[in-house]
Amino acid sequence: MYRRKLLTRFAVSICFFISGLFFATWASRIPSIKDAFHYNEAELGAVLFSLPLGALIALPFAGWIVHKFGSKLISAFSLISYSSLLYFISIVDTTTLLSVTLFFFGFIGNLLNIAMNTQAISVQQTETKPILSGFHGMWSVGAFSAALIGGWTMKENFSTQQHLSLIGGFGLVMSILLSFYLIADKAVEHQTKIIVLPNKGLLVLGFICFCAAMCEGAMADWSSLYYRNLLVGLQKVSTAGYISFAFCMAVGRFMGDRLVQHFGYKKVLQLNGFFVLIGMGGALFINLPIAVIIGFSFVGLGVSSVFPIVYFLAAKSKTMAPSAALAAVSSVGFTGFLLGPPCIGFIAHQIGLRLALIVVCLLGFTMWLLSRYVKVNTD
Repeated sequence: MYRRKLLTRFAVSICFFISGLFFATWASRIPSIKDAFHYNEAELGAVLFSLPLGALIALPFAGWIVHKFGSKLISAFSLISYSSLLYFISIVDTTTLLSVTLFFFGFIGNLLNIAMNTQAISVQQTETKPILSGFHGMWSVGAFSAALIGGWTMKENFSTQQHLSLIGGFGLVMSILLSFYLIADKAVEHQTKIIVLPNKGLLVLGFICFCAAMCEGAMADWSSLYYRNLLVGLQKVSTAGYISFAFCMAVGRFMGDRLVQHFGYKKVLQLNGFFVLIGMGGALFINLPIAVIIGFSFVGLGVSSVFPIVYFLAAKSKTMAPSAALAAVSSVGFTGFLLGPPCIGFIAHQIGLRLALIVVCLLGFTMWLLSRYVKVNTD
């Protein structure tokens, strides 16, 4: 029994790892695909929009699908489909086929997100200590691994097809093996609808998720530019600030479970918001490179454990099945990824990037404020 439990926990961890690996592998090959199709920036942007569009459309249906067929089956199905789609991206030869493939890549990616997080909730229910943040840490490990592998394949002159086939093949084999060790969902009495709207308690969690996602999107798209333009003055984009953010976000996820165990979910969420506030505040108002790196590190720690905590609390809803509740808060939170970068860009165009990034400080403050109203049992 104990061995089976460990194998299940390992299998769910690898699900998160593969999800991060696949997404970052695709991202690492975007320049190659741009060159292969001879896209300009506007054409590439239009094609890339297919992926978040598919992810967004998946969210209202994902909770119902996972609840209807079970997270074990949908996790296995999504992993196998994700592996196949990663390979198809490398062999399509028209813009239409690429756009359609990316749409389904986004759709399946978010279906996997809800299914594997429902799996993680089921595993958490068998444990006496918090473990969810560690699962999300494995996603970050997968993303870092993809960056390393991507750099190696490009250095060795692997084609896009060879690279994505290698990763997709690995994922396909692992997906089949993992499917035997995933856990069946516990029976629930909740009736779910296809279109799921969050109740009051879930809306609070969703808006916290929204703030964290918007911070993460802003850091991904604008942190390196800020570091270059305002502090370093280099001709090339310096990624030191973003690397510190991403590294500390990964570290924070592995520390998150222990922090929750000692301080509780609500206090850790408040601490998350405080870290984002003081981290970005220090990066903006102390005009030194080291201050920016330290500040971005605090922002990484601040957003690190928000999603696992919010997902855990959402799954305790008394009015929705866990998968439906996860989809509900994700629907609110995911819009932060879509709105964050363009909002910062628009504001930066009007008043400058430094003042625009004050929005991240405000988001941190909002996270801290909303966390005060979080209830452990969401009704």
